[in-house]
Amino acid sequence: MIGIAIALAAFFAHWGTAWRYGYFRDELYFIACGRHFGWGYVDQPPLVALIAWLAQPAHDALLALRLLPCLAAALTAFVAVRIARELGGGAFAQWLAGAAVALTPAYLLLGNVLTTTSFEPLSWTLVVWCCMALVNPSAAQHSRGTGTTWLALAAAATFGLYGKYSMALLLAALLIGLLATRERRVLASPWLAICAAIVALAMLPNLWWQAAHGWPFLEVLRGDAAHRHAFNNGWMLESQNLLGNAWAFAGEQFLYTNPLAAPVWIAGLIAPFTLQRLRDLRFIPVAYAVLFIAAAALEAKGYYVIGVYAVLLVIGAVALERAASWIRVPLFGALVLCALVTLPLSIPVLPVESFIAYSQGLGLTGRGTGAHLIQPVYAEEFGWDRLARDVASVYDALPNREAVAIYADTYADAGAIDFFGGAYGLPRAIGSQNTYWLWGTRGYDGKRIIAIGASRIDLLQRYYRSCKLVRTSDEPLKWVVEGPSPIFLCSGPVMPLDQIWPHLRWYGA
Repeated sequence: MIGIAIALAAFFAHWGTAWRYGYFRDELYFIACGRHFGWGYVDQPPLVALIAWLAQPAHDALLALRLLPCLAAALTAFVAVRIARELGGGAFAQWLAGAAVALTPAYLLLGNVLTTTSFEPLSWTLVVWCCMALVNPSAAQHSRGTGTTWLALAAAATFGLYGKYSMALLLAALLIGLLATRERRVLASPWLAICAAIVALAMLPNLWWQAAHGWPFLEVLRGDAAHRHAFNNGWMLESQNLLGNAWAFAGEQFLYTNPLAAPVWIAGLIAPFTLQRLRDLRFIPVAYAVLFIAAAALEAKGYYVIGVYAVLLVIGAVALERAASWIRVPLFGALVLCALVTLPLSIPVLPVESFIAYSQGLGLTGRGTGAHLIQPVYAEEFGWDRLARDVASVYDALPNREAVAIYADTYADAGAIDFFGGAYGLPRAIGSQNTYWLWGTRGYDGKRIIAIGASRIDLLQRYYRSCKLVRTSDEPLKWVVEGPSPIFLCSGPVMPLDQIWPHLRWYGA
């Protein structure tokens, strides 16, 4: 009942707020991917595109698009409570585990928007849970046998890999964790090879797509590392400097998990080495260490390992249940209080004007006329309809505009034109970032193009004799992430667009 109660509360917290602002930049891209559904995309596996495709009968309404992320967030909390109970945790451990997981800031945010990371907390938790059942079958009270657990592991791993390739990093870390501890005995099972074969076979269509297109995802990773910059308020959460990025990465682990929940997941790292009843779980802290070191070495973004914390919070909750009440009760209360006070930073419980006032009160943004929307994900949910409207004003003023292509240098701008532009009479956009580039020029000759964005303007100026800035689309609420979007009219190409096209491609985030 504890798990059901927390899961329902989590679901309705997400469902009741997911509609409040607008479409996140990546969601516009996923909607476009769903309209070109296939086994693969330049920068992602196909799960999120499938979910966007499923939302089409509901006209891609926000609540339809975000229904499954809301459910995933609720299920993650439910599974956390279930694991706590299987580890011998009583009511306190189950409440602490469920509440800590449900109120994890990153999980709140991911459950409220459709991204490739939205299903990572659930899929990673399921995979680790299966590994826990393998090393200690008696803990899984309703297990039907080792074979069933291995098959469940294969299904959870496949689910995770189709959501985001980072699941491979978790699987490698768990393998190392098992090899480094006495729990390596489970790897002697013939089911390991069967499980690996099932996952490989299930992933084959996607891997075939990546191979057929020259493994573009690897180029995306390189492009992502090469295009890192600070937010417009000066915050630098990602860096091209290895040491600087590692420090930021470490700090973000506390930020994304709630600083007052840190004692719980840190206890989850320590307890398997100090408590006899949790010794079978020593492979999990080892796997976490491998994950952390590998992610830092690869200059990963802070949220790339966020999926592992649910299980650590569960183990910590079980370990802390036997602590003195004067320690565990205030910790639980402080964790929940901190999460509730900062809740508007994670899910949009407030109208945007009220949120700006709230962030002012916390000293997170400017005051008076200098106040801004400081939450970057929220900021990326505004301005897209305005952009389409501003592009339409340029498009409508042109003679013979049917031959004019609308080009965007980012998938977000291209997705905005595709989603909102129809209401303003705009044709579908062409774009040079990631899978948009693969979709090509749509048959345009490129003699005149309306170009949105400035990141490729230097290249356009090489191939067009005239690139004139004709308008700027400005959305103040997007300030923290992006500035105004310039709109150019380019004419006089030095060669046909299909010959220019290969030079405009860029893969990255």
